[in-house]
Amino acid sequence: MALPMLRRCCGCLSLEKGCFILCILSTLSCVAAIIGGSWSLPRHREREQEDNLISMTLVMFSTLSAISNIVALVGIGTRRPGCLQMSLLFNSVFILCLFLVVVVTCLFSPELSPYLGEPWNIALIVLFIVIGTVYSAYYLVIVNSLYRKMKMNYSETALPM
Repeated sequence: MALPMLRRCCGCLSLEKGCFILCILSTLSCVAAIIGGSWSLPRHREREQEDNLISMTLVMFSTLSAISNIVALVGIGTRRPGCLQMSLLFNSVFILCLFLVVVVTCLFSPELSPYLGEPWNIALIVLFIVIGTVYSAYYLVIVNSLYRKMKMNYSETALPM
């Protein structure tokens, strides 16, 4: 099943501008995850080894996702649909892996266990996971829509993603 093709981003922006803004926001969020994950690694030597592995995995997939977002920015700037397609393919895998890291962190991290006793904290964690999922799905739909629009403008066949 192919992703839907949108004509505008957020209802008011063109696909190019909206995709550019979403790519910048995604890159900034990846940089924030890289900084947060890297900052927690060397300072806490008394942490469990699993927590350090989870932080390193978060840093690794956030770095790969940031690189993929930069490739999408290059594709938007140079109007190369191939860059968008490559970014779409890799970023969907990296986003899935990031969500798996978040779920594993929430379930198995001993650092989070004191916070999981309160129902409001659990509700906030679930809310942030849902917001991240919706944003990531919308980001992928917008990048795919711009990719298909570029392919159609060059009178080539666009592979539905």
